Amino acid sequence: MALEKVFIAKNTSVVQDEVLAHRLGLIPLRVDPRMFSYKSEKDEPNEKNTIVFGLHAQCNRGEPRRSVKSEELKWLPNGSMFLLDIENKESSSTTTPRTYTNFKSSQEMQPELSENLIHPKNPDITIARFGPGQEIELEVHAVKGVGKEHAKWSPVATAWYRMLHEVNNGYTASWT
Repeated sequence: MALEKVFIAKNTSVVQDEVLAHRLGLIPLRVDPRMFSYKSEKDEPNEKNTIVFGLHAQCNRGEPRRSVKSEELKWLPNGSMFLLDIENKESSSTTTPRTYTNFKSSQEMQPELSENLIHPKNPDITIARFGPGQEIELEVHAVKGVGKEHAKWSPVATAWYRMLHEVNNGYTASWT
């Protein structure tokens, strides 16, 4: 499971939306993927194929600078809280407003999920740093995938390299 969709309602930080979404997408989650099904392109996000997290963080004026950490991502077991923009204004006021997910029941009601709370694996991953007056409000949706499709789903996605220095100054030494 990895974060796939990022819905940003407010971002007044210096981190651009695209960079913020990329940083969020690489945060590993503590969840058993066997409890969820794969989501295809035509599937609607529901409680069986999508996990929703919310984040609302701010640094008020007069407060010192602060970092937003991955521990501030909160699991939303009832699904999305952001409303869809409905183009058809003729819908009656008695209908419930549509959100980005279609959860029929809370994920907390599923016994296998109620025992193991869903959260980021490492609570200390820095998402952004705030100065006074900055704020982020967003929602992220995690889905099940495979590493062949994207590195964020790979359990061995960590890569590293080491510089191998070669100094060639044109001088050859003769030891004879």
